[in-house]
Amino acid sequence: MSRPVVVRLAAVGPNRHRLPTPTNGSAMARQSTSVPFELSSAELARTRVGIVDGKRISLGVQGDALRGFVLERRCKSPGEPVSTQRVGLRDPAAVAAFVEHDPYVVQLGIDYRALLDVHRAADDAGSHGAFAVHDARYARPASEAGGAFRPAEHAGAAPAASGVPTASAASVAQPEFAVECEHDGALLALMRRICASCGATQCFYHWFVVDEDTGEFTAHDLLIGGAPAWAQRYVHQHWYLNDPAVAHARDNTQPLRGSALAELRSDHWLNRYAQTQGLGSNVFFPAHRRDVSTFGLLHVAAPLPAPHGEDALWRNRRVLRGLANEMLEWRVVRRRRELAQELSLAAQDVLALRLVARGGGARHVAEELRLDERAVYQLFTAINRKMDSKHIKSSATKAKRLGLLAEGYISK
Repeated sequence: MSRPVVVRLAAVGPNRHRLPTPTNGSAMARQSTSVPFELSSAELARTRVGIVDGKRISLGVQGDALRGFVLERRCKSPGEPVSTQRVGLRDPAAVAAFVEHDPYVVQLGIDYRALLDVHRAADDAGSHGAFAVHDARYARPASEAGGAFRPAEHAGAAPAASGVPTASAASVAQPEFAVECEHDGALLALMRRICASCGATQCFYHWFVVDEDTGEFTAHDLLIGGAPAWAQRYVHQHWYLNDPAVAHARDNTQPLRGSALAELRSDHWLNRYAQTQGLGSNVFFPAHRRDVSTFGLLHVAAPLPAPHGEDALWRNRRVLRGLANEMLEWRVVRRRRELAQELSLAAQDVLALRLVARGGGARHVAEELRLDERAVYQLFTAINRKMDSKHIKSSATKAKRLGLLAEGYISK
């Protein structure tokens, strides 16, 4: 930005968000309160969309009062991966820091404020009823449900307790596994709780979608359980394109200690900027699936420098590695369901496409689905219409590219 932006931060009680107030600013161009961004989740209840410097940016809120809301910021720019960031709304300071460090805070400040005002009003109206609901599937003692997450009190580090259940929510047990999380708010709380139990004060999860033909990233999703300033700068500067941990994660499944990157130049952004954000020790946990072009990377951090901070994290690598794989699986299964709903594909349609993608024909599909071949050809015609294709093999190729055909061990 050409001119500095002066901001005022203030937290106004639990679940209240008073955002940074730019000394000058304007509303997002061509803004809307109803049109969702192309790849937005089904749970985005309130969305604002607009164009800033040629980039299409959407802001939205998803989740529920019972297990947490997240603020979602999505950006699509020509020639760049679609980037999505999600930060928990339970900590006003974290939300304020996320907005303050948005590179387009001058243009987006009014939109952030309007969106969160709508969320706050809805949250106030529904919170009393939501917290009265108890789900027996997740019943645990309240002392376990709190899952205290306390980032280091460090200049520029993540504000404390972001994502930690409030007193009202503490009596509601939280999911223990990713499969039990119904949305990103619950997944964020789960990630922070498990990482905190393993010695991490900050955690981030990256999902990358890779173009199988070019090898380039087409999408980058970031779930933020740490310093919002770090997350905003990491995405805006496209640091993932030369992040040695991401380069390692593309082709490896082995965890990586940050100290293994000691050969980096002293002026590399990872050495220069990480410690200012409370990321003194860092450990990375890649996650892969053979049947999709998406991979994941869990980044956990502690304020103490290596080896002391790093050793504590490394001792818990089995748990953290399992979490990394579980979170990748959660995203793949979730995205597949969303796409199937958008395309109106039934379970039978997906199974038929999966068989065709494996080289099967009408006869194989008929045997598997216990239909006659005439019915199968009618099914193919209906699928092609939904997929906007002229041939079932083209539909299968498109479905595979979209990730619709991945088989999940967590849930069908």
